[in-house]
Amino acid sequence: MTERLYYHDPSLVEFTAVIVAAGRTDKGYYTQLDRSAFYPTSGGQAHDTGTINGVEISEVIETDDGEIRHLSGEATGKAGDTASCTIDRERRWRHRQMHTAQHILSQAFIRLYDAETVSVHLGQEYGAVELKTKELSEEQIDRAEEFANDVIRDNLPVEVVFAEGEELAALPLRKIPERPGRLRVIKVGGFDCSACGGTHCTSAAEVGLLKITGREKLRGNLLVKFLSGRQALEDYRRRFAVTDRLSQALTCHLADLSDNVEKLRTEHKALRRQVAQLQKELLPARAEQLAAAARPVKNTSLVVQDVSDIDASVVAALAAQVCERIEGVAVLLAADRLVLATSPATGIHAGEIIKKFVARAGLKGGGSDRLAQVGGVTAEDFNRYAGILEGLIADA
Repeated sequence: MTERLYYHDPSLVEFTAVIVAAGRTDKGYYTQLDRSAFYPTSGGQAHDTGTINGVEISEVIETDDGEIRHLSGEATGKAGDTASCTIDRERRWRHRQMHTAQHILSQAFIRLYDAETVSVHLGQEYGAVELKTKELSEEQIDRAEEFANDVIRDNLPVEVVFAEGEELAALPLRKIPERPGRLRVIKVGGFDCSACGGTHCTSAAEVGLLKITGREKLRGNLLVKFLSGRQALEDYRRRFAVTDRLSQALTCHLADLSDNVEKLRTEHKALRRQVAQLQKELLPARAEQLAAAARPVKNTSLVVQDVSDIDASVVAALAAQVCERIEGVAVLLAADRLVLATSPATGIHAGEIIKKFVARAGLKGGGSDRLAQVGGVTAEDFNRYAGILEGLIADA
C-alpha cells in the first residue's frame, strides 16, 4: 500500500518515489507509487495537483483498497521507474490553511452554541461547514468568527498524533470516529482534537485569517461559508478595490456607501417610471414612425426593429400599436426581450409562431393569439432571429 508522506510532513512538495503500477482507465493514464505526498480527494478536501516526471497530474484518487492513483493525460513512466514528483505549492498551502481553519471554526461553533459540524466542503472558491442547527443570528455568526480568529492569533501548535484503543479513547475528540483501528488525529493545542487524514498547518497562526462570507439553509441545517489565509486576503483586495472605486465615484466615505447606493437606486427607479410614462405618451408618434418602415411578407406587412432606446415595459404596447396601423405583424427588440404582435386581419397566431421559433432558437417564451414574447435575446443575434421569424410568418 502507498506510504502517505503527507501524513507526517504536510509541507513536503518535492520527493522521489518508485512507480509500482501504471496503466489506463476511462479517465486517462494512472500512476501508483510506493510512496506519495500527493493528497487524494477525501474528507471534503480536494486533491493536490503537480507533476510526476514532468507530466501534469490532473487528479489524485484513493481506490477502494486504499491505494493512491495519480491521474494524467499521458503516461508518467512504467513500473520500476523512478518518479520525480512536484506538488503545486500554492494549492497545497491554501488547502492546509483552509482545513486547519475549518477545524478551528467547527470547534468554535460547538463551544459557543453546541452546533456540531455534520459535513465539510473545502473547495477552490470557499470552505463551508454544515452545522446541526436550524439558525444562528448575524451576531452569533460574528461572535464565532471572532472566537476563531482569537484562536488563530494565539498561535496554538497544530500536532499530528496516531492513536488507537485506550490511547485514542483518552483523547478529547470533537467527534467519535466510526472507523476502528489506529487513527491519525489533528490537535490544535488544547482547543480542538479531531480524527483527520488531511493536510494542515503546523500552527494556528499560519491560517492567518478566517472570514465568514455567508450562510444558507441546507437539509434542515445551517451551511456557513468561509475564507481563510490567502483566499481571504485576495477576497479583501477585490472587495476593497470595488468599494474604493465606488466611494471615489460617489465622493463619500465607505461607511456612507450603502446609503448612497440605495439613494441612487431609489432615484433610478423613479426616473425610469417617469421615462416610461413619457414614452407611453409618445407611443402613437413612435408607432407611426415604425409603421412607415413596414414591408410586405407574402400576404401581410411586417415591421422588424430594434427599439432598445425605449423602456422595456412599454415595448408590448408599442408593438400592438404598430401592428394595428399596418394590419400586419410587428417584431420589436428591447433589452433582452423580443416581442411579436399580430393584427387580427393577418389570421396569424402570435403564440403559435413563437412556439415554433423557440423550438428552433433554443430560447424560452410564449404568449397569446395577438401578443407573444421571448427572453434572453441579444442584439447581436437579433437579425438572425428576425430571419427565422420572417420565414415562419411567411409560412403561416
